[in-house]
Amino acid sequence: MSSISDIAEAYREGQKLYKEVLSREVYPHFMMTELYGENKGEILNTVAEGDSLEYMDHLIKDKHMAKRFQLIYVDPPFFSKSRYQASFCVTSRDMKRSPVIKVDAYDDSRSGNMHEYLKMITARLLMMKELLKETGCICVHLDWHAVHYVKIIMDEIFGRENFINEIIWTYKSGGSSRKSFSRKHDTLLLYGRSEKYKFNPQQEKSYNRDLKPYRFKGVEEFCDEKGWYTKVNMKDVWNIDMVGRTSKERTGYATQKPEKLMERIIRACSDEGDLCGDFFAGSGSFGVVCGREKRRFVMCDKGGIALADEVTRLSKENISFGVEKHSKISDKSDDICAEVEISSDGSEVRLRDYRFNKKICGISDSEFIKYIETDGLCAVKAWSVDFDFDGNVHRADRLLDGSARDFSICNAAGRAVEDSNISVVCYDVLGNSAHMVKYAKRR
Repeated sequence: MSSISDIAEAYREGQKLYKEVLSREVYPHFMMTELYGENKGEILNTVAEGDSLEYMDHLIKDKHMAKRFQLIYVDPPFFSKSRYQASFCVTSRDMKRSPVIKVDAYDDSRSGNMHEYLKMITARLLMMKELLKETGCICVHLDWHAVHYVKIIMDEIFGRENFINEIIWTYKSGGSSRKSFSRKHDTLLLYGRSEKYKFNPQQEKSYNRDLKPYRFKGVEEFCDEKGWYTKVNMKDVWNIDMVGRTSKERTGYATQKPEKLMERIIRACSDEGDLCGDFFAGSGSFGVVCGREKRRFVMCDKGGIALADEVTRLSKENISFGVEKHSKISDKSDDICAEVEISSDGSEVRLRDYRFNKKICGISDSEFIKYIETDGLCAVKAWSVDFDFDGNVHRADRLLDGSARDFSICNAAGRAVEDSNISVVCYDVLGNSAHMVKYAKRR
């Protein structure tokens, strides 16, 4: 891309795509397939698997959610032309732990040229504007590859007058070069939907010179282990560590963002009870923090590994949510063989084995193949049971970590079930999911 006219053409094509999607009479249908947490009767939060443009179209047409979102945060591909991987280890039945295994999470090298990339971004930003309330804000997370082009497009869509901040997130991690200064920051573009946007100023510490008290009249001062400071409104340069290898947050997802970063954005641009969205959700950090901060959320990502991470993380946080999937997403259940054992009275369920077609699932790592051939259950990331499956939606009575392979799950009532369909859903480390239903008849 070499000229302003190229950006304008990419914008026009993205706008055309957005209008075509929004005006079509036949549109993609997403279905609620699973429910987790205590509030399974009332769906407050949703995670979805599918293309973000199609899912936002579904939210507007099927769910009538135009102008309902207070905050939208997105961390789209950066046009880095790189492939990103998820890293994990598996543990076999004899407790042998594998070396670190890496699999493709998503491929930014397929973004095409800058023209196609900006067309893709434009169509989705226009759809996000449809979803935002008048008081809403949008935050787009990028880096040096394309942020300058996207800012011009956001000026056009949301208006230069509604630009709020260009936030610099700086960190220690990352590469270095002999031909440039080390690139150690990302950029977050923050815009309001209108001049009525909601913003809650956040505060930070400002340390005094020499870390000593000023004792100015009317100035409140504080002291910590470092020294004396005052509290000031937060600046637009944020020094926050990336998610390190030993961090408790770490899932192994390639581009996982720190919860502290999400926390600042969510607190500044929304209040408790507000609806927030992330349509390039990745490992689900945004939803985890929304749940913790008592915001409602909707997340979407087209990657299976992302969905498996989101389901696992949200469940561990005891956050209630539902899972929606595109009606045309291929069901890999035929390529996955899970062995489920039900006790004679139907009160307990055990996951005994798990196998899948290595060729279809795209496995090439020889170490991983060695482990799953001897113990297929080591590939299970999480699994859950619905003791009274209604034939439509899997309502999980409990979700377990994949390591709980020999753990018996008792039904919610702690007693036997009679003549009931029992539903089991498994997610594995490669992002595959499998759904099995067995009929339990009390003997």
